[in-house]
Amino acid sequence: MATRRRRRRRNRTPLFLLLLLLLAGMVLLLISCGDRDGEGLDGDGEPTQGDAANPGDTEGEGDIQEPEPDPYEGYTIRTMTEQDMGSGEQILVSNAVPYTFPEGAAEELVVVIHEKNNSYMSKDYETSLLPVTVSHLNDMMKDYTDQGGAVNIMVVSGHRTYDFQQKVFDSSAARNGLEHAKRFVAQPGGSEHHTGYALDLWNTTVGDYFEGVGECKWITDNCHKYGFILRYSEEKETFTKIGPESWHFRYIGVPHSYIVVEKGFCYEEYIDYLKEFPFLEDHLFTTVDGVEYEIYYVEGLEVPVPEEGEYTVSGNNLDGFIVTVTKTASVGEPPQVPAA
Repeated sequence: MATRRRRRRRNRTPLFLLLLLLLAGMVLLLISCGDRDGEGLDGDGEPTQGDAANPGDTEGEGDIQEPEPDPYEGYTIRTMTEQDMGSGEQILVSNAVPYTFPEGAAEELVVVIHEKNNSYMSKDYETSLLPVTVSHLNDMMKDYTDQGGAVNIMVVSGHRTYDFQQKVFDSSAARNGLEHAKRFVAQPGGSEHHTGYALDLWNTTVGDYFEGVGECKWITDNCHKYGFILRYSEEKETFTKIGPESWHFRYIGVPHSYIVVEKGFCYEEYIDYLKEFPFLEDHLFTTVDGVEYEIYYVEGLEVPVPEEGEYTVSGNNLDGFIVTVTKTASVGEPPQVPAA
């Protein structure tokens, strides 16, 4: 019998199974990675949330976003002062918001109105207003007489100094009592007459203050077309804290006078209303006689204004500025609000 050499076989079954399990796991892992990176499917064969938001995005390229528009494009910043905040055609002046007296002599800013057109009268050679007020008053009174109004209206009060207002208040208190004076006469410093934008009218025909009745009603009904508003009415005394005065007119300029009349505001309400139109949000647009205006409010002293075009900046005498843009030429698109 031949003898063959026989190699003893070892039991390799457990190691073989382990290798198979490892191999199967690697295959499944590769398949899973291929699904996520290639086809964008999860275990149920549905698009994953990240792929749905960025289809075809395999390297994070879909995360690149468009830059936000610059809200200040087409605008430049004007740095104003606290003194500026208390000046301008749209300032609010009342007992609660005293006038900011300019540095130097305020009288240098106003002009006497005796030299004017012949459609109205002035009390004396000292009655004065700011030139812009006189100019629009001249236009209004000329149109009043041209349409048939009598030359019987007199400006009996315009610009007043602090000391003069003190005399007016003291005189009223002496004649009518302190409570009456507090209701109908502004405190020194709280009078619109300090600004040069306010005036009182007198009807020489009846020898009394202007009441806006009869043919004179034309002035009350049309004053807003010339930038004026009737400042103190009975129904708004809660806001103005001054009793009704049918003779007291205030120049605030077009288009603001139109908006005040259209909305039925007193001036305190209008100043609050303008704060609903800050620079970085919606602006207020209105059209008067075919001219479009854009209005916005800016809190603080850094005021964005158009780089081109016609505009005015007025303090509100409280906390910021009112910018009025005349859209007779393009001054750029309104600023875009950055996304939250």
